[in-house]
Amino acid sequence: MKNLTIFLILILLPQFVYAKENLILKGYWFECEFSEKTNPPKDQCKMLDDDGFNFKEDVAINIKNISSKETKCKKNKIGQCFQSNTKSINVTIGRSDQVKFQDSNLILTFLGCSQKFKLKNYINFIEAMPDKKKCFWTGKKHFYLKKFDGSVNIKK
Repeated sequence: MKNLTIFLILILLPQFVYAKENLILKGYWFECEFSEKTNPPKDQCKMLDDDGFNFKEDVAINIKNISSKETKCKKNKIGQCFQSNTKSINVTIGRSDQVKFQDSNLILTFLGCSQKFKLKNYINFIEAMPDKKKCFWTGKKHFYLKKFDGSVNIKK
């Protein structure tokens, strides 16, 4: 009986630990520059794309880093990425979309359709995978996002 109890604890413990984790994104998050459509970045997300989001309560505000002079971006496009350890960036603000976080899912509402993305935590980034039931605007792409902890200056 003792062995059975220990066995059940070892089998079920990871599920209980995982069940307590409810991933919620807050603050400034940018896509990992060197991720692929459904594969995580090979550089552990050290380089970020210039497009990102500011997650505030029930809104995702699209932002763009306009201060980068980085030359080592995809396709050698200057300024379209920046290093994740950058101390300070300047951003412009784009549209806002409604979001909701529920059971480690991000639910994004755009053009009248709500798309669910399952959030998975990695050491250096978060993966957002679209649910099988997709909105007409949703592709198969997984989003690999990293929180930016530097200073953010909003430019008009």
